[in-house]
Parts: sequence; structure tokens; C-alpha cells
Amino acid sequence: MANKDYEIDGRQQYPTTTANTTTRQNSSIDLWATVDTSRLDQDVHVIPLDSLFQRFHTNQRTGLSTTFVPDARAQYGSNKITPRQSPGCFWLLFKQLFMGFNSILWLAGILAFIAYQPLGAPTPSITNLGLGVVLFLVIIFNAILNVYQEIKSIKIVASFSKLLPTIATVRRDGIEQQIAADEIVPGDIILIRMGDKLPADCRFLACDGLKVNILFFIFWKIRLSLLLF
Repeated sequence: MANKDYEIDGRQQYPTTTANTTTRQNSSIDLWATVDTSRLDQDVHVIPLDSLFQRFHTNQRTGLSTTFVPDARAQYGSNKITPRQSPGCFWLLFKQLFMGFNSILWLAGILAFIAYQPLGAPTPSITNLGLGVVLFLVIIFNAILNVYQEIKSIKIVASFSKLLPTIATVRRDGIEQQIAADEIVPGDIILIRMGDKLPADCRFLACDGLKVNILFFIFWKIRLSLLLF
């Protein structure tokens, strides 16, 4: 079966690094000074293509110029997921025990013990004692369960990096070339063939018989915008 090519305008998935404010020796012009980075996630999939190409200094036929790549990388950083620093288990347990609704349950449990002793003297009610014990047990077991679920979620997110492709085909200066996926910058024209994984958050420019597996996007409640021609 012949492979079919799809052209997409790629944006990095998670721009995790800030702009480099150090003046570079080989450039005295900031090509990205007029780009409002706060709007990238809001309108990049819906604005006219001419405005999109102008924003990222690119062209659908020739792709991004290699002279713009260093400036784009300095502005937006590498196209890779930065793993979130995993908090310690003791901190997670402390947060679950004493923050949120559990703080109210702690107060209710303490009041139940006070109602048993000394306010219940000389004939304290065993019901108050049982209520206080039950509340404390609920807090502890609920906190342990939440910590387990949070640690499991952290491991799942960390495993996403294994799903990303390591090599991507882009068009720069009118030449198709393969580069590392983390070297993709906003404005790159990416060529996707049958069976390939998307290496970045992209806008589809042209396609033929496109099929996308969106189960991942539905599960993680990620908005998927496709503009097809």
C-alpha cells in the first residue's frame, strides 16, 4: 500500500523553557518580538493560514528558513515534555491528611473525642468515642488511597515520553529532511506518513484520506482541532 503524505504546521507540545534574553552574537533582530505567546493555544488552529505563516515566518511550499530556526528555538525552547518533579510520598500523605475537606473531618473527630471526655463526664457516651475513631480511620484510609492514585497518575504521565517519535520529517528551505523530534520549532512544515505519530501540536494544512486515533485525546480531555483541505 502506497504511503500518503500529510503536511501540517507544527507547534511544540509543551513550551517548557522561557525565552533566552541573552543577546546572541549572530543576530541583532528579535524576529519573535511581535508574537503574543499567550494566544498560541487559543487561535493557532483557527486563524487564516496567511496570518499563521506570517506569525511564524514560514511558507507552506518551502517551509521554515534555517536562518530563523535558532531564533525560534531560543524563544520557544525544545519540543519535548519536561517531566514534572515527583513530590515525596511523605509530603503527598501530609497534604492529603491535613488539606481540603480532611481538615474539617479532623475537627469533627476532635470534637467527638471532647464530647466523650471531658464533656461527657461523669457518664460519657460510647457513641461519641466510636464516632471519633471512625472519622480518624476514614481520614487515614482516604488519604492513603488518594496518595496511591496520585503516584499512579504521575507514573502514567512520565510514560508519555516513550510514546513520542524520536525522528520527524520536516521541510526547511524547500528541502525535506529528517531531524530529531525535539528540534522541531513553531513554523516547521512537518510531513506525516501512514502510521507515523504526531511529533508536536499541529495544524493540518493538507491531507488525503486522513484517519486519526483520538482515544488518547478523549481520555485526557484534550481539545483536538483539525483543519482539513
